[in-house]
Amino acid sequence: MSMYTQILDVALRERPQREAEMATGEALSALLDCRQHLDLVASSERGTDWSSAALANQIAYDIALIDLARCVGLDCDPSSFDQPQRRRTDIERQLISRGVRLEGFDQRADSGSDRR
Repeated sequence: MSMYTQILDVALRERPQREAEMATGEALSALLDCRQHLDLVASSERGTDWSSAALANQIAYDIALIDLARCVGLDCDPSSFDQPQRRRTDIERQLISRGVRLEGFDQRADSGSDRR
């Protein structure tokens, strides 16, 4: 087990437990929110805390990805993230093949959230 998979496993086990199972829409929203944070760190200047912020955002994204995968019935375990980017791509493809829209959704949500 790689260091990354160990960190991901611990983060999953130690997060606060939910009262009820997460709905697919809620899991997708959490994933898209985490994706925005991934993009922000990737595009920001690399200050002294860049690597810890990048790791924290990747862990948060992978937890959200695992939650969404489990919501739609995919078997997903943190131990399979020994190559995180490859595993993310694989899970995202499986989600898309099950009809989960991962692209374009966040732009529509952003444009509608400012209107009242």
